[in-house]
Amino acid sequence: MFKLVCGAGNEDCESVKRLVYIYALAGCKYFDISARKDILETAKTAVGMTGAKDCHYCVSIGIKGDPHITKARIKESVCIKCGNCYRNCPNDAVLSSIMIDEKRCIGCGTCAKKCPTGAITMFEKDVNVKEILPYMVENGVEILELHIMGHDKKDLEYKWNVINECNPKYASICIDREIYGNKEVIERIRNMIAHRKPYTTIVQADGIPMSGSDDSYKTTLQAVAMAEIIQNANLPVHIVLSGGTNAKTAELAKLCGINYWGIAIGSWARKIIKPYITAPDFWEDENKRTKAVEAARALVQSVEG
Repeated sequence: MFKLVCGAGNEDCESVKRLVYIYALAGCKYFDISARKDILETAKTAVGMTGAKDCHYCVSIGIKGDPHITKARIKESVCIKCGNCYRNCPNDAVLSSIMIDEKRCIGCGTCAKKCPTGAITMFEKDVNVKEILPYMVENGVEILELHIMGHDKKDLEYKWNVINECNPKYASICIDREIYGNKEVIERIRNMIAHRKPYTTIVQADGIPMSGSDDSYKTTLQAVAMAEIIQNANLPVHIVLSGGTNAKTAELAKLCGINYWGIAIGSWARKIIKPYITAPDFWEDENKRTKAVEAARALVQSVEG
């Protein structure tokens, strides 16, 4: 199963519409989107435009401290207008030396890392899960995913309880090893699935979150290693690889004996079609759309065969 990750923080409807449209034409059936009503409707509209059938939706939220719910902010008084943030933002969220389009910012932190003066900081933008998650399930979303890279156990318990109360077809836990060691990763997952029915939980093994900048084995290595840790624990869950995933992920996972349920690809999936979908004449130029679909289809087929 190939899952397109539009970005938990991607709140730009036009960007999501173009991404979903191209990947639906390329054969993708699973779409991971921001937990916003307008984004869900936009994704459904894009799928409808292609005539694709049997498509499924996952919405992602995060606990406090998780980068997937952060946005970048520029402090004008410290900014030296070097342009590093503008040149390096993978989602074109930096509009000028002092302005960031919050809707397009996905919280990757690339701009902050490239800033030589510390003018860019990250802040959290959370959602009212009690309000939005029941709406999502009522409107066809089958997977509710919680990103848990953070230390706030109280927020984790609260949001995980809300997800379970919504009773989606699948509840998904997205976890990596930046904060936790291997034993704590497994312990945390065991605690979270203790009262859930077997194989109604997905564990998204996040190698290095939002790191799919190229198509090398090295880039996807940590995603496969993280999946192996989950697999070796023999948990009654479905394993999805993410975090640095690319066209090499499926091959490397199979070579390593990983029995995965799916592969979620975000950064690399967006990058390979970016030159086409960001063109002002995207909807008018059939050639650009065709080339975008060809690139996307090759990536989808690398996962699904």
